[in-house]
This record gives sequence, C-alpha cells and structure tokens, in this order.
Amino acid sequence: MPNFETALSEQMHSKKNFYIEISKAWLIVMLFLRIFLLLFAGFPLYQDEQDRFVCNTIQPGCANVCYDIFSPISLFRFWLVQLVTLCLPVAVFIIYVAHNALNALQVDLQKPNGFHIRQLNTNFTGAYFLQLLFRTLLEAGFGAAHYYLFGFYIPRRFLCQHTPCTTQVDCYISRPTEKTVMLNFMLGVGALSIFLNVVDFFCTFHSHLGYKITV
Repeated sequence: MPNFETALSEQMHSKKNFYIEISKAWLIVMLFLRIFLLLFAGFPLYQDEQDRFVCNTIQPGCANVCYDIFSPISLFRFWLVQLVTLCLPVAVFIIYVAHNALNALQVDLQKPNGFHIRQLNTNFTGAYFLQLLFRTLLEAGFGAAHYYLFGFYIPRRFLCQHTPCTTQVDCYISRPTEKTVMLNFMLGVGALSIFLNVVDFFCTFHSHLGYKITV
C-alpha cells in the first residue's frame, strides 16, 4: 500500500510539473507573441495609419469622416486594451496569493531571528480556476469583437459616401497586405491562448481531483 501511495504521489508530482509548463506556455504567448509583436511590429505599422489613409478628394473633412467610418477603433489601440485587460485576472490572482503569503509571515522584533512562517491553509485552486475562467471569457469576448469590428482582412480600397463628401470617393489604405497578415496572426494567437486556457483548466481540475484522492 505505501508503494502504491508513493507511486501515485510521484505521478501527481510529474503531472503537476506538466501543468506548470502549460501556464508557462501561456505566459510565453502573452509576452513574446503579443507584447513584443505589438511593440516592434504593430507600432511601426500603425503609427501613421490615418496620415496614409488617402482619398481621391479635396473636400474638407471628407477624408477624416471616411477614415472614422472605415476604422471606428484603431486596431493597434484595440490590441493594447486587449493585452492590458487579459493581464488583469492574472495580476489580481498574483496579488491575492502574495497577500496571503505575507499574512502567513510573522515577524517578532524581540528575537534576533524573528521571522516565523505559519503554514498556509488557503487553497488557491478556486481562485486559480476563477481567474482562468475570466481569462478565457475575456479572450473569447475580445476575439468576437475583433471579428465583428475588423473581420479577417484589410481591403486595399474603401468606398465612402457620407457627409461632407459630395460624391462617392475612393480611399486607399496603406500596407493592406501586411496589416492583413498581422491581423490574422493576432487572431491565431488569441485562438492559441484560448486553447491553452482550456487545456490548463482541465489539467488543473484533474490535478485537483488527484490531490484529493491522495489526501
């Protein structure tokens, strides 16, 4: 019987390490495929998006109105808001864990070695599940908004007929192919993030059940 419990404990420890690797993979997706891509690719690509939105008209205000219709929300700013929002559940979870860890640290100034660490009785599994659920729902919501606002491609030409434009005008978008590639790449990163969240959810749930069995 002890051998069985030891083997089961070792198996659960091995699985726990695997689940930690999944969480690390999500962090890599967030850090490298999103933050670095936005800084080094997205910003140079979209910093002059309105200046290079050219319409074949000299009517005052027409080009600005057409650009507002074509892009009611800047795609680059949308990605920034998405990135910050997706990091909020993780940040709240880290603060929650750190708060409980600091509460477990007792300091006695009357003793030379006055640090004493109480045993943490708090189970963080529920909090981790909650932040994982919020993270997945936010990712799915931003993905749906991404598709609704921008679709899957950036057109080369945009037809516009709206006040103060007197006639239908043709407007041209700068670097549409490059923007289309990046748009679909960011959608793919979002899909990968959702997949990792779902895998992490089921793996953590399975690990929690195994932990209850061993206990």
